[in-house]
Amino acid sequence: MEYGLHEKPPFGTTILSALQWMIVTVSSSVAVPLAIGDIYGLTPDEVGLLMQQTMFFVGLASFLQVWIGHRYPMIEGPAGLWWGIFIILAQIGTSVGIAPREIGQSFQLGLLLAGAMFFLFGLLGWIGKIQRWFTPLVSGTYMVLLAVSLCSSIVSGMLGIGYQHAKEVSPGIALVSVLIVALVLIFLRTKRFASFAVLLGMAAGWILFAVLGWTEPVRHTDQWIVMPTLFFWGEPRWDWGVVLTSLLTGFVLLTNLVTSMNVMGKATQTPPTVSQYNRGGVFTGVSHMLSGVSGVVGMIPLSIAAAVIETTKMAARLPFLVAMAGMMLIGLLPAVSQFLAALPTPVAYAGMFITYTQLLGFGLKDIASVKLDTRAITVAGSSILVGIGVMFVPTTAWQHLPSLASFLFGNGLLLGVLVSLVLEHVVFRQKPEEIAEKDGQSE
Repeated sequence: MEYGLHEKPPFGTTILSALQWMIVTVSSSVAVPLAIGDIYGLTPDEVGLLMQQTMFFVGLASFLQVWIGHRYPMIEGPAGLWWGIFIILAQIGTSVGIAPREIGQSFQLGLLLAGAMFFLFGLLGWIGKIQRWFTPLVSGTYMVLLAVSLCSSIVSGMLGIGYQHAKEVSPGIALVSVLIVALVLIFLRTKRFASFAVLLGMAAGWILFAVLGWTEPVRHTDQWIVMPTLFFWGEPRWDWGVVLTSLLTGFVLLTNLVTSMNVMGKATQTPPTVSQYNRGGVFTGVSHMLSGVSGVVGMIPLSIAAAVIETTKMAARLPFLVAMAGMMLIGLLPAVSQFLAALPTPVAYAGMFITYTQLLGFGLKDIASVKLDTRAITVAGSSILVGIGVMFVPTTAWQHLPSLASFLFGNGLLLGVLVSLVLEHVVFRQKPEEIAEKDGQSE
């Protein structure tokens, strides 16, 4: 390690490292507001504002974590799980007559409650205990179902459907999307550029779209500085389906928090302590509450930070703190946000495609990490089949049910995970001696 957590690099090295952290953070965050704006039917000005909100609060949440939270230089970025839930529930809500903006209002409340849950569990030291409910079979089921539920929106976006109000596949856009995915793969296989693969792929795709005349002009703004606003979607609104989904997602993300901290501990050669886990939980709660108050997608520690440190051998906190202060500054400058908001959505979807294939990989790895006996196959297989099967049922089939029931039975992701929890911990609950026996056989 060239610079450890507690070391302070020279001024020039600090600035260059801070710029690199900013580039990685932007590349991890820029596609999310674009995708949400596309699905929720936001105007270009609203997308620019959501982009601005996202950049500011990503910087603020990350700054707080590295300053007084778990104290690792780890980006608090929009969670793929939350992004997926945002998209899925917008589709379900629209089919049952709920406006997308109302879904956003409900999500703000859901994120606030999930944040309060994280905060409380971290404060009471419960994070390690509760995450045991999400065994590899349960978390693996969740990841697999999330990847399956997201693939329709992602692939449709890459094919140009919905871009500039298109209702059919655009062969040209589809071809460029494939090229962007190929470029990202090439960059990932090149050690020097691996940390910036997504950013470079998006930049190349954006340039190609501009050359072909497929881009929208960058919207002009006369404002130099705009402060972040509260409750982007409007006044928080209670909805049982969204609240239940938010709390369940929060439970699943407990595992993500612990896993990300473990990976970062290995990358920085400083394993996390119990106190760090709890502080990380408290400030992940703060991040979620900031997301709820601002209306941006829920934020969690991103494991990509560990990959950056592994590549650069730079674990020092100071450059990261400078970079996150820079992210907050970007969030105050509407001209920068409007520029980023002009990124074509097919480019954003294609650039992030490989990143989100990792969700399926994580799920398969979790399931494969257990002995696939009859019990495990029944739990995982039944849960996944129920979840995917419900995804093929027309959402209009549930529209006459009460709101909570329509969200529960119309959401294959949520239903599949609930089935997995019941099968794992109630129907096929293992006795302690059975678990001990299996652990002994695996050693």
